[in-house]
Amino acid sequence: MSPRIVWWPDGAQATVEAGEQVHVHAAGPDVIDAIRLAVAHPDIVLSLVLAEPDALDDTETALLADVAVPTLVLASAPRTDTDLSAAQHIAGEVENGVFVIIDGSPQPVHLRSAESFGEWTASFMAIAEGLAARDGRLLTPPTPLLEGAHP
Repeated sequence: MSPRIVWWPDGAQATVEAGEQVHVHAAGPDVIDAIRLAVAHPDIVLSLVLAEPDALDDTETALLADVAVPTLVLASAPRTDTDLSAAQHIAGEVENGVFVIIDGSPQPVHLRSAESFGEWTASFMAIAEGLAARDGRLLTPPTPLLEGAHP
């Protein structure tokens, strides 16, 4: 069985505490809770996908250095003057952080540009699973389409 995708707060905590490897998605104000979950359970959380994150305070920002899982931060830019600093800051402070801007998309990106959001997240999660398989952290074998998998 492939790792599941769970949204914070829709069962992410319980799924992780049950020991099931997952990709955790969160948006807006829920991003900090997803980050805390990934920091506490780096062998269970395979990746974080964070959409349109809210700005973090100094205490929350300090947690970013402890995030050990690949993290994709997506933000939409409906206008050229859209403030993307919160999303960019989070991605920049996470060691394996990737920042993607969906130009011209209305906010929130995961709802208003679902197709683009889905393509970016699917590719990112495949890479995260490939990295986990290579490092011996993936509890189930990756599908043959994932990095490092052999048919």
